[in-house]
Amino acid sequence: MVWLIDPIDGTINFIHQQRNFAISVGVYENGIGKIGLVYDVARDELYHAMKGQGAYVNGKKIQVLEPARVKESIIALNATWLMENKRIDHRLLIPLAMNARGTRSYGTAALELMLVAMGRVDAYISLRLSPWDIGGGAVIVEEVGGIVTNLRGKELDFLSQDTLLVAKPGLHQEILRNYLKNGNW
Repeated sequence: MVWLIDPIDGTINFIHQQRNFAISVGVYENGIGKIGLVYDVARDELYHAMKGQGAYVNGKKIQVLEPARVKESIIALNATWLMENKRIDHRLLIPLAMNARGTRSYGTAALELMLVAMGRVDAYISLRLSPWDIGGGAVIVEEVGGIVTNLRGKELDFLSQDTLLVAKPGLHQEILRNYLKNGNW
């Protein structure tokens, strides 16, 4: 059994804003997420899930996600990936951002996963995260029907940094097929 713990996900937010940060815990057995916990400290919201038993926020069951399409979606995506930078060809994600209803960036992977789980945003993309950033949130999102992979559509590697695509059903496949297929992720 492996525990992935992030005591302050969204460290810059914690330092500068004192909001939009979370505590994240994921428990994995043989690479499979069994328990996910994300605590939004500023809002006093505790998200939790156990594999096969649904997901909850402050004891209230979270509804299963409905399918979505890019043109109707809000996508959580850091603006860094849309500007010239040293890590990727920024032009790869511009068509996705332009075709979506809108983009947002919150600065905390754990809470951005919870925004997807709650249906408040439709997808979240990041190009550089560590396992402890997403370990708890991935279990919760999957329990409500969300899809969690890297940008190649493969299972996440919880032993190293990886890219991340988290989205509602239908939307995940559309983003992979139409926007990410040519990237060297």
